Amino acid sequence: MIWIHDYHLMVLPGYLRKQLSGAHIGFFLHIPWPSSEAYRILPMREKILAGLLSSSLIGFNLFDYTRHFLSACVRILNVQQESSRGTIGISYGGRHVVIRVSHIGIHPERFSEAISTSSVQEIESRLREKYKGKFVLGGIDDLDFIKGISLKLEAFETLLESIPKYRNEVVLYQVAVPKAARVQERIRDEIRNRVKTINERFGTPDHIPVEYVENDIPFAERVALYRVTDALFLTPIRDGLNLIPYEYLISTEDSGNGQLILSEFIGCSRALSSALRLNPWSPKKLADSIDFVIQRDPQEVKGRHVADTNYVKSHTTEKWIESFLKDLETANEPVQNVLYLGLGLGIGKRLVEFAGYSRLSIAEVLKSYRSSDRRLFLLDYDGTLTSTASSSRMEHAWARPHDKAIGNLQRLAEDRRNTIYILSGRTTEILESNFGDFRAIGVAAEHGFYYREPWDPEWKTQKNVELLDRTWIESVHKIMQSYTRRTDGSYIEVKSVGLVWHYADADPEFGIWQAKEMQQHLREVLRGTEVEVITGFGWLQVRYRAINKGTMVSRILGSMLQEPSFVLCVGDDRTDEDMFSYLDDNLDPTKSTVFTCTVGIQPSLARYYLRHSDEVVNLLGSLTTNELRSSVSSPEDVKTAIL
Repeated sequence: MIWIHDYHLMVLPGYLRKQLSGAHIGFFLHIPWPSSEAYRILPMREKILAGLLSSSLIGFNLFDYTRHFLSACVRILNVQQESSRGTIGISYGGRHVVIRVSHIGIHPERFSEAISTSSVQEIESRLREKYKGKFVLGGIDDLDFIKGISLKLEAFETLLESIPKYRNEVVLYQVAVPKAARVQERIRDEIRNRVKTINERFGTPDHIPVEYVENDIPFAERVALYRVTDALFLTPIRDGLNLIPYEYLISTEDSGNGQLILSEFIGCSRALSSALRLNPWSPKKLADSIDFVIQRDPQEVKGRHVADTNYVKSHTTEKWIESFLKDLETANEPVQNVLYLGLGLGIGKRLVEFAGYSRLSIAEVLKSYRSSDRRLFLLDYDGTLTSTASSSRMEHAWARPHDKAIGNLQRLAEDRRNTIYILSGRTTEILESNFGDFRAIGVAAEHGFYYREPWDPEWKTQKNVELLDRTWIESVHKIMQSYTRRTDGSYIEVKSVGLVWHYADADPEFGIWQAKEMQQHLREVLRGTEVEVITGFGWLQVRYRAINKGTMVSRILGSMLQEPSFVLCVGDDRTDEDMFSYLDDNLDPTKSTVFTCTVGIQPSLARYYLRHSDEVVNLLGSLTTNELRSSVSSPEDVKTAIL
């Protein structure tokens, strides 16, 4: 197991995955992930995401950060998130990456034990004497623009202006820790000038409203400051988890008097129920919050303090580590065979083989093809024989098979030992326009509802259309129309016995969200009917449950005089899984050699994969010539070709 931390090493999982297939790689990001709109401007955005998604488990402090990360994956890599029983995941590159939302804690014992030390007690006693009878607001921040110290000072000044009685009763003790790489002179000067202005306006010889320390302070002084602070006051405009409130709560556990005024942009503010969460850009509301905590009922303060202290003690660093490593250990990470080919003069390496299942071996297919005299080809249309599986309206309308694919299929069909079927969700009109002249090739339209057998010009149906209950079509069409009106870029494809809602041209996140809403809506409306709702990448379809590509394969096999000894079945989406499943369940492996293959690396019931439709075309070309073509070769094929 390997556990990588923080943004400096975001591409490292990708390099490790290439060298250590099967390794359980965990990554935890300790800072916020930006919104997808901000992230997408990075020129290396794909490389960073691909590097992170080479991990087995990715951790974020808060769901907000997780949501932004998932949004970036959807918009930039066109992958979709999955959720099951409280677990969020992403399928990418043939692997399942788990996303975990959890945050690091502190070591409570370090602070609780420090309380009784003489160094802490001495400093605490001095501070209590100095601020006796005062209400102390405390803050420890890095001297950085994002920590919002200027906003805090503005709010404190607003409080003293609006409520004069607090001018001699409230103290702000602000520690600003300079970080050499991040200190901006302009910010430093602005803070110093604000402190000077407040002290000159509201200070007296006996009272200084703002105690400003521009330096790091020792641990003992830090704990002592926590203990004399009546309310911790932090106002970052953007922050990660920020564990200072945790330290403060443990340091004041024995008194139970600590209160929290936190920016809503601090990660931990959501986890602490006692905190007042406010927008730091509103000085009036911040000032009002100070007034509120000063007047808060002591019993309420103690009750909330106890609850938050128990939370901090139950979410320690040790428990966070144990929990993360346990999830990492159980993450599914199959060992994969990986082949690297040198680039140029061997300076770099290119990943050739990377998947959770086997790449289709052209050598094995050729060997089986040559030895068989009863061959069956079952080929999907969109995304398998065409160059794109996109449901973008223009691409979907104009998609047609490669010219090479048509030529290869013609040559294969000339061999009487070959039976070829094209199975598609397209209408009969579209398939007739592309394959009408090739009578030797069988065609199935609308997932097999309509079909035309080889050498037969007539279209048939698996079921009599007149006997089907089609009353659902009108109501489903109205529902789809309502979603289409509200989803720019979406459209409806009307078929004889089904409807498809396409949303690939819509906003990626909104389209997915709308599709999930529609899916739930339609399932409620169609409960008890003979139709089902299925989804794929960029589309949602309503079809008859008993008619699919699997039932069409059953009909094809039933029409053959003998069971085929060679079967090549290739597809690329959810509807093709019915074919893969039927072949696995119903063909005798001792009599038939079956190659089920998906196009693209993705979760599938297929045994093999090819990366792109071009590789399908080259595969068919190899079968027509009985020659090995390296463009679709697996690592074993490369070795065979070399030998």
